[in-house]
Amino acid sequence: MSGPLNHSPADIVRHLLKNEGYGTLPEEREDWPLNISMEPDKPDNCITLYDTQGRDFGFTAPDRERQVMEGIQIKVRAIDHPTGFTKANALAIAIDRISEEVLMIDATQYIIHRIRRTSDVLVLGQEKPQSNRHLFTINAVVSLRIKP
Repeated sequence: MSGPLNHSPADIVRHLLKNEGYGTLPEEREDWPLNISMEPDKPDNCITLYDTQGRDFGFTAPDRERQVMEGIQIKVRAIDHPTGFTKANALAIAIDRISEEVLMIDATQYIIHRIRRTSDVLVLGQEKPQSNRHLFTINAVVSLRIKP
C-alpha cells in the first residue's frame, strides 16, 4: 500500500523510533544513534535500520491499488549481551504497538498503518574478529504511505 515515497521505509521507521524515544539521530551525537543502511564503527551501542524484501499482496479491485508491506531490518549492536538484548527486546515490543501513526519528515507527512514483526529478536552473537560487541536483529514489514 506504500506507493511513491520520498524516504525509504527504513528511514521512515528510524524517524518514528527517534520520536518515540528509542534512539537519536547520528548528528545529535547522543546515546543509541539510529543509522540508516550503514553501521559506523563508533559508538559501540547503536541501532542500524536496513531496507529489505517486503511482501506483495497484489492489487485491489476495482481500483487496482497495489498492496505491499515494505521490508525492514533493525540491527542492534551493544557493548555486551544484556545491554543489547534489552534494547532489541524493547524495540520489538515498541514496533508491535505501532498503529496508525502520523509522522512528518522534512516536508512529507506519512501514515504508518502497522509494523508487523516477521521474527523475534535474533541473537547473532559477537562481532568477531573486529570486536567483542554483541549483535541482534529484528525483521519486520511495514504498511505505510504518504498522507494525502
